[in-house]
Amino acid sequence: MDGAMVFAMALEVGAAALVTWLTWRAASGSLPRNSLAGVRTSITLSSEAAWRIGHRAALRPTIISGIATVSWCTVCLGVAPLRTPVAVLVAAGLLVGGALLSIPAAHHAVRRSSPES
Repeated sequence: MDGAMVFAMALEVGAAALVTWLTWRAASGSLPRNSLAGVRTSITLSSEAAWRIGHRAALRPTIISGIATVSWCTVCLGVAPLRTPVAVLVAAGLLVGGALLSIPAAHHAVRRSSPES
C-alpha cells in the first residue's frame, strides 16, 4: 500500500505542475484558446483577449493551490504515517479547490476589462 500512496502523491505533484504550467502558458499567450486545457468557459473562450486576461487572473489561485499541493505531498512523502488514501484526497482537494477558485477570478477579470460592462 505504501508504494501505491507514493505513486499517487507523485501523480498529484505532476498534476499540480501541469495545471500551473498550462495556466501560465495561457496567461502569457503561448497557449491559445482550445477545447482541452485551461479555464474553458463561455466567458474566457469569447476572444483571445478574454482568454489571456482570464488566465492572468487565474494564475494566482492556480500557483497558490499548486504550491499547497506540492508542499502537502512532499510532507506526506517524508512522513510515512501520512501516506494514506485520505492524504491523497486532501492533495486532490487542494488542486481542485484552486481550479474552482480560478474560475470566478478569471470571470471577474474579463468582465472588469470589458468596456461594455
